[in-house]
Formats: sequence, structure tokens, C-alpha cells
Amino acid sequence: MNRNNQYSTLVEAIENLVRRGYTHNYRVNQYGQLEESKTVHYLPSEVELHEFHRFEGETNPSDMSIVYAVKTKSGNKGTVVDSYGVDGSEVTSKFMNNIEQRQFDD
Repeated sequence: MNRNNQYSTLVEAIENLVRRGYTHNYRVNQYGQLEESKTVHYLPSEVELHEFHRFEGETNPSDMSIVYAVKTKSGNKGTVVDSYGVDGSEVTSKFMNNIEQRQFDD
């Protein structure tokens, strides 16, 4: 089952993901690690990608964002929000391309 790209807005996607247990807020730091806080980091081998959703801005099509739903080796689930396209973070994109892709598993 493909769960990707099924929401109209970023807010709708995040609200639904939170209801489904993706409650942690992550970012990818400059060292290419998933970061929850200054002391909690995960390498790509310690993270699974469960789904992602892309959005274009209503007034500006170049205002594009993507939310990734991930699960860490500790069992915590959360989201990473990033721009994509020209403004996207290369570090985040590279990290997501190097983690285990589980979005098509049931």
C-alpha cells in the first residue's frame, strides 16, 4: 500500500501523523545525523522511512515542502519537515536516501 502524497496540506499531514504516533520532531543536522535534541542523534542505519508527503505552496509553486515520517532504532516515531526542489536541504535529502525505505511495507 502506498501511503505517500495523500494529504492536501502540510498541516493536515502533520496532524494526521501525530494522531498515528509520529510525535517526535526531528531534523537532520550538518553532520548528516537525525537529531531530536543536542544530545540525541541517529545515523542513517538507525532510522526507517515509513512515508513522505510533498506539498506546493498555493500562492507560490516554488514554495515546496516535504514531510518525512520516520522511526528510530529506539522505537520513537516522528517527522522531519524540509523544503524540496531548488531550496531543499542536500544534507536532509542525502540522509533520507541512505535510510531503510519501509514505506511500502504493511
